[in-house]
Amino acid sequence: MLGQNNWLKYVLVAVVLVAVVGVGAALFGIGGANKQEEAHEEKVDFGNELFDFEAHRGGRDARPENTLYAYAYAMEMGATTIECDMQLTKDDRIVMSHNPILNHNLTKDENGKYVEDGKYDIRNMTLAEIQKFDVGTMDPNSGEYYEGHGRTQVSVPGAKIPTLDEVFELIKEYGDDKVIINAETKSYPDPLSGAAYENNVDPIRFVKVFNEVVKKYNMEDRVLLQSFDWRTLIEMKKINPKIKLVALWQEQASWGPDALSLRAYEEGKSPWLGGLDIDDYKGNPILAAHAIGVNVVSPYFMEFSKQNVEQAHELGMKVVPWTVNDVNDMNMMINMGVDGIITDKPWILRNVLEKRGIAMRQPVINEGSIYHTGTEHIEVETKKLTGGADAAE
Repeated sequence: MLGQNNWLKYVLVAVVLVAVVGVGAALFGIGGANKQEEAHEEKVDFGNELFDFEAHRGGRDARPENTLYAYAYAMEMGATTIECDMQLTKDDRIVMSHNPILNHNLTKDENGKYVEDGKYDIRNMTLAEIQKFDVGTMDPNSGEYYEGHGRTQVSVPGAKIPTLDEVFELIKEYGDDKVIINAETKSYPDPLSGAAYENNVDPIRFVKVFNEVVKKYNMEDRVLLQSFDWRTLIEMKKINPKIKLVALWQEQASWGPDALSLRAYEEGKSPWLGGLDIDDYKGNPILAAHAIGVNVVSPYFMEFSKQNVEQAHELGMKVVPWTVNDVNDMNMMINMGVDGIITDKPWILRNVLEKRGIAMRQPVINEGSIYHTGTEHIEVETKKLTGGADAAE
């Protein structure tokens, strides 16, 4: 893994190299050695080119994550985009969950007891089995996780794990004709991911089911498909090039052995990059993401520089970092020229954007919906977490 300072220095060197190669190509009429396709100039339209205000998992620090209550909250906050996570069930239904195995900090069984850690794998369950569980109340005894994400959250007892179909039906019910869904294929190609890898679903099957649901609801121009597993992005481009793509990556060894997406300078290719070797791109994920034709790059917010943003823009890609929860960090990202921010705390990002005079969408409110819970949250201090729990867990 490259340290933060070394990474920034490394990216600057990579940018210079790219510029030199580009000049050489222009002078001598040759293409870059690793160029897999022509420059991708089309940019994603988030609605009149508004700053992309993304509610992470619907805004997990305000409502139970990846529930219809959270997604309704995001629309009522005026979020441009609902960021969410997808798992594929045993019976080929897409459900919204960050973890492939039911999270014991969030999930109660039919007896009202929090489930045993590691017991229930969504990918080996049917939809009917999954929807028996309650994910509306975070366990207040879950320690650091609750201190970071639960104290501000308004619980909704009885909330179920929804399907992707239900997400689109909710948007239709709200009459929101602009909100975008940024949906992640939670796919685990790395053996270091343990149980997540062992039961990983076929990426082609996953993408095909996603495409079928999107087309069913005529949402092709209002979804983004994002993933750390770039195989799913490459496959999506083959199946339906109308759907825009978002490349995720992370280089955080302290979060666990599988939290290194790039594997720069290691022998062989990273399992996360869909067959690409990051060393062929001088260790630069911006160039690698461009090579597979994505529309947006979405790095962990601590892992990129202003020069990275400029390079992505030059290549026709937007930059939307994850997961930014602090006012100072949000302002730093905006000053660097990012096109959007993914946050667990939409109320904080909205306040930052308002203070800076950045245009936003008007909230879409449906008081008649059973998923309408308003936009309040519990105003208390929360703990900044470590080891990925603040941003990714």
